[in-house]
Amino acid sequence: MTNPISSLLLFSIGIAATAQQPNPDAIALQRRTWQVAGVERQALVHVPAIAATEASPLVFVFHGHGGGMQNAARSFHLHEEWPQAIVVYAQGLPTATARDADGDRSGWQPKAGAEGDRDLQFVDAMLTSLRQEQRIDPRHIHATGHSNGGGFCYLLWACRGEQFASFAPSAAGAAGKLRGQQPPPRPILHLAGRGDQVVRFAQQQRTIDALIERHGAGPGEPWPEVPGATRHRATNGADVATIIHDGGHEFLASAPASIAAFFRATARQNPWLTPAVRGPGLVQHVYASERAGAEVSYHVWLPPDYMERDEPRYPVIYWLHGSGGGTAGIAPVANLFATAIERGALPPALLVFPNGLPNGMWCNSVDGRTPVESILVEEIVPRIDSLFRTVATRDGRAFAGFSMGGYGALRLGFAHSDMVATIASLGGGPLQRELLATPRANDAQRAQLLRTVYGGEMAAFVDRSPWQLAIHHAEAKRPTLRILQALGDADETLPANRAFHAHLQSLDIAHDYIELGATAHDPLRTLHGLDDRLWHFLRDGFAAAGR
Repeated sequence: MTNPISSLLLFSIGIAATAQQPNPDAIALQRRTWQVAGVERQALVHVPAIAATEASPLVFVFHGHGGGMQNAARSFHLHEEWPQAIVVYAQGLPTATARDADGDRSGWQPKAGAEGDRDLQFVDAMLTSLRQEQRIDPRHIHATGHSNGGGFCYLLWACRGEQFASFAPSAAGAAGKLRGQQPPPRPILHLAGRGDQVVRFAQQQRTIDALIERHGAGPGEPWPEVPGATRHRATNGADVATIIHDGGHEFLASAPASIAAFFRATARQNPWLTPAVRGPGLVQHVYASERAGAEVSYHVWLPPDYMERDEPRYPVIYWLHGSGGGTAGIAPVANLFATAIERGALPPALLVFPNGLPNGMWCNSVDGRTPVESILVEEIVPRIDSLFRTVATRDGRAFAGFSMGGYGALRLGFAHSDMVATIASLGGGPLQRELLATPRANDAQRAQLLRTVYGGEMAAFVDRSPWQLAIHHAEAKRPTLRILQALGDADETLPANRAFHAHLQSLDIAHDYIELGATAHDPLRTLHGLDDRLWHFLRDGFAAAGR
């Protein structure tokens, strides 16, 4: 195997065209620089030629405290183990630790908020520029690191988990980085030495055990595709794998091959494609989405008489789920609507369950990577009208949802009042003017949501919010909407909902507002608490459409 350091070809951004030409047989690493909060940051980057035309994996490597990007390139040499991948060996900055009180040596921030989040911002900057310059495979973005760099991988999972497919920390502990956090489920490969005296093995074992428990992973078994690894399978796909050796705090010579194999085996699942939900009248549809560039799924519930009668056309209710994803709620929500139709409280209607991603906010993200809104209004609604006998007018459609879905129903209703006439927001949120605090998430989760959907810009959150869209709706004198805003008086979102209710009143936007007694932020309890009020609200909205 070629020594990677002997073949390093270090270039700076903007190097003159007369620079020495690289050896075509060598695997080149370029020295890249980024300006992050006024500080120049560096990394050695391997970019395969194929990345210009084909989606390529992306791997970040973080050295240990006192190390550097050159040492990381030599030790990990993932650009040789996986030459088809873009590999970034990032350089840390002087960082104080318990073993380096003066911060003389380079490392990575130990927790969220430390060092002004300089290193999380560094990763953000690298991701942004690499996505602009190369074709990145979103299913294959990974991170690995040793010691302090391995701990930073756990911090990345906690604070940037939505961006990554899997992580491979070595000789590291989570050290509270995951405490109180709810990062998305991701596969982990943890490498540890039983004789580690720097990050005690007992501490690392506690991290491993906690991960197995967190993901409900099963007993360990060999993982043939990943040399030396023991795999604990998890039903949510977040397998916990380990490579435990008898050494100390060193990085195993065999580790790079195992890490590369682990990354190749842990492609991120297509977030637009959910498992099929079974239940009476339910069917899943999957189609090739032009906007997503991938297969997209949604579910449809058909009323019992749909297949028995040929003439009637049916109104359509689009149920928008809350954060975390909505598959668990599809069957019980469909059952409630079916019961209401069966007893005549609601006229027969189709019920559509789109996939808005766990935290897609029912809007297009600023960076364009999650076009949730466009997929719904430009693809799914027309598909439903073409595949089924629907009342394909605004009076024949309703957007309804809970929590994030209630927020989505309001913002989509105001933004597309030419498409829909009836909207119902149940426990809707976030309905505050600005995303400064959220009662249903901690500050790190709030910051991650602001970053991933709204590009980290509060102005983008404001522009896309129901609050601002309601103003535009009123000023433009757009078609009248029938609006229901309802929630429990024990719901954490109550203050923001009350403020939004007053906002609609100030704009002279007619709407029904209901507060349910002794009801918390729970979709089924809220639906039950409304009794027939929701069904009659929808029925009256569809009355103008006919069948």
